[in-house]
Amino acid sequence: MTDTEIQNQILFYLWQKGAWGEDYTNYEKMRRIETVVKNNGKNTDKQLKKLVNDRLILKLKQGRTYSLNHLYRNTIERRLIAGEFPV
Repeated sequence: MTDTEIQNQILFYLWQKGAWGEDYTNYEKMRRIETVVKNNGKNTDKQLKKLVNDRLILKLKQGRTYSLNHLYRNTIERRLIAGEFPV
């Protein structure tokens, strides 16, 4: 998978969970994504950090929980549609 595909997979997972703003998801629950991605999910952590730096994902509670940034809702949904995810 490319870096963009991994990022879209992370965004779609959080979107499915309805994790917007204060509705967050624990990082340990997100480990399901690593089964989809090869290389034991090492690149998943890297891409998650990139999404946080791009402000598409918010890091909460000392960095162990994540949610989608509601201010970028349109951007996130357009990106998922472009990535052919069923939004």
